[in-house]
Amino acid sequence: MPETEPADAVDVDLITLEVINWRLAEISRAMEHLLFHGGYSPILRESNDGSCCILDSEGNVVMASGMPLHVACYHRTALAVLQRFGHEMQPGDSFLSNDPYTAGVFHVPDLSVISPVFYRGEMVALCASIAHKPDVGGTVPGSSGAGSREVFHEGVAYPPVRYATQAGIDPAIDEILRRNSRTPTEVAGDVRAQVGCARIGAVRLQELCDAYGPEVIKASFKRFLAHSEARLRRAISQWPDGTSEAEAFLDNDGADGETPVRVHVRIEKRGSDIALDFSGSDEQGAGPINVRPQSTETASFLGLLAVVDPTIPLNDGIRRVVRITNPEAKITHARYPAPVNNYFIATHLIYTCVQSALGTFTPDRVIAPDGLGGGATTIGYSAPKLGTSVLQYELQVTSLGATEATDGVFSALPMTHLTMNTPIEVLETEYPIRIWAWTPRCDSGGAGRHRGGVGFVKEYELLEDADFTVRMGHFSCGAWGVDGGRAPLKARCTIIRSTGEQEHLTPISSLRLSAGDRIRVETPGGGGVGDPFQRQAELVLDDVRNGYISLEAARRDYGVCIEQAADLELNYEQTLALRASGKAQEENAE
Repeated sequence: MPETEPADAVDVDLITLEVINWRLAEISRAMEHLLFHGGYSPILRESNDGSCCILDSEGNVVMASGMPLHVACYHRTALAVLQRFGHEMQPGDSFLSNDPYTAGVFHVPDLSVISPVFYRGEMVALCASIAHKPDVGGTVPGSSGAGSREVFHEGVAYPPVRYATQAGIDPAIDEILRRNSRTPTEVAGDVRAQVGCARIGAVRLQELCDAYGPEVIKASFKRFLAHSEARLRRAISQWPDGTSEAEAFLDNDGADGETPVRVHVRIEKRGSDIALDFSGSDEQGAGPINVRPQSTETASFLGLLAVVDPTIPLNDGIRRVVRITNPEAKITHARYPAPVNNYFIATHLIYTCVQSALGTFTPDRVIAPDGLGGGATTIGYSAPKLGTSVLQYELQVTSLGATEATDGVFSALPMTHLTMNTPIEVLETEYPIRIWAWTPRCDSGGAGRHRGGVGFVKEYELLEDADFTVRMGHFSCGAWGVDGGRAPLKARCTIIRSTGEQEHLTPISSLRLSAGDRIRVETPGGGGVGDPFQRQAELVLDDVRNGYISLEAARRDYGVCIEQAADLELNYEQTLALRASGKAQEENAE
């Protein structure tokens, strides 16, 4: 609990604060549970691409649950709603918005719902959620097309509007929402789940006010923000003052397929303050890889907390510590009306660059980047036999990089994006598709004393004609290893036509496919940490047996000789000789 207390706060004892903290956590998790179990679309109920949040009456995030990436969005979205409707809000209201330029979300398919919480006539809090929608219009099924050159191409953007009151959902707004989606039932169902979970959150907060009084609850909100600020400042103050820089590249902007796009961050640490400057990043691109400031903020906050202390509560107290310089019209701060639908690739690279730069201040907390190259694929079916248009929207989850203590985790993303792969059973049940492979991708993890997580191969066969879009990244500019670790393999997406002809796609592509065509997605692994020749030979043997490493890679990258006898066996003498020879070559090269 907080070490210091805001000067204007009501006195709240530590035991009461602890109880209220856990009550708020329970409320936000109950909202999250209702959101994921009440949602209609697989992107929400299976991949859990959504989150819930409790904010104070001024729009500051106090407690959140679900995907951490959304947290920085809520403050901007709440301010937009408060500015427009602050004096008109009534109990039972719910406000909808999805405009990345006026409402704080990442891209148009992310739709936010915010509801005020009133207690005896006074607004004491806000309950909110953000959930990715399968389709909100735009030029291609799934709304996020490779050909987007303006935000108008990416779907219908709603500024903050009143979607529901105590009397129910506004039928005019609901009809506009449905009419502008290829999947109207799923979109409307997901929004209703958002409204419902916010109303349940409001009821639980009112019960909390009954138990402790609204003044104690509001004072506790301030204490929780101060607590996160104090913990972060205390940790940062123990680092040496100084500056550090890091940069990495996107393959291209999605329009110009030849020119890499730079993301650059300069970090300056003084005392208990830290400043991040993205002025060195490239100008915004013509294609849909730009991000809005909320993306840069959330990547910066999460990258910082992941290095400092992931147990620090994630709320808007963090904003008081971190100063961000982010000029407009950069890749990190898109100017209207630039397209932003493939925001995740750049956002995740920002997160990775922040962590890399922070390594100067915390060399004992080395983290190799994950495989980068993640993203999403969409398949839109419209064959008459289906009766209606159907959209298969999938998140392609890469694997974590290694640390100084552990191997990278398979098919898991870091703090930025805790979403899951859609189960095969759901895909084959709900869509006209057959899954031929979903297996670890051999040799995809970066070699090291600690190996990077292994990517996967997923291969689909279409049973109906469809429109396909891939929105991934880092097919050319991949991740890297640290402290002597090796880089992982890069991502790749291949179309295998029914004729046998193959086509390797660019990271952002939209095209028409026919029944019988196959889609093969290969995700990268994570980067390795440390000299691969220092990895225990027995662990290398286990990796070969599990299909993570080939026999050739074991010998080439790790200096481990494994013989194919009745069962795979280590040849210790040959392993010692290989490693001694490799060490001698390194010394001669130096």
